Amino acid sequence: MRYVFITGTSRGLGHALLDIFKEDRIISISRSEVETDVELFKTFHVDFLDEQALEEAVPEIFSCIQPEKGDEIFLINNAGAVNPVKSIANIDAKGFLDNYKINVLAPALLMKGFVDAFGELQATKRILTVSSGAALNPMEGWAAYCSSKAAVNMVSDVLRLEMDRLDYPILSATYRPGVIDTDMQGEIRSADPEDFPDISKFKDYKSSNRLYPAETVAYVAKRVLTSDNFGFSESYSVSDFL
Repeated sequence: MRYVFITGTSRGLGHALLDIFKEDRIISISRSEVETDVELFKTFHVDFLDEQALEEAVPEIFSCIQPEKGDEIFLINNAGAVNPVKSIANIDAKGFLDNYKINVLAPALLMKGFVDAFGELQATKRILTVSSGAALNPMEGWAAYCSSKAAVNMVSDVLRLEMDRLDYPILSATYRPGVIDTDMQGEIRSADPEDFPDISKFKDYKSSNRLYPAETVAYVAKRVLTSDNFGFSESYSVSDFL
């Protein structure tokens, strides 16, 4: 039996992942209602900006399944936020904190919950955290986004080291999905050019059809996560498979 926990399933890549894993038992974790024809095993609605509510919900989320020896259990930390797209001079504390809550704290708490629930289980246990090329390359206007994605990469890397202590380790890696045709890209294209000087580049991605379809990126994510070689590398990029 394969169980797949997926965050951010109401739209974009997360929604596309539902169809890709539709043959498995999917546990959907989102802020809002998910409209899909895919049969979901369990659904949870949690606002990642409310860290107390999330921390309280995590044990319930992972206790909703009763996996057995030899099962597969996956967590895909997909939910993310690009806003605020602003220069450092124009970002306030709330802007930074809200971004970090979604992009760093939420996946970190979910990783902790996953380890607490399944750390001793003799099963295939894997965590894939959606990162970004922005974690490696600074861009004007993306101070919060670039730094938060770099931070969550490090959380995943630290988890990889800590898993050496377990008899049945959890494999963890990050995934750079490239530039996807989702609502997030629309948010980027609507940014203030004074805060985001590279906006013309992202508008050109759209006008020249150089955005990856979410379905394609979801397919590659499954290919990565189910590979016999998963975990040999700390990070994967969609461009390595297309």
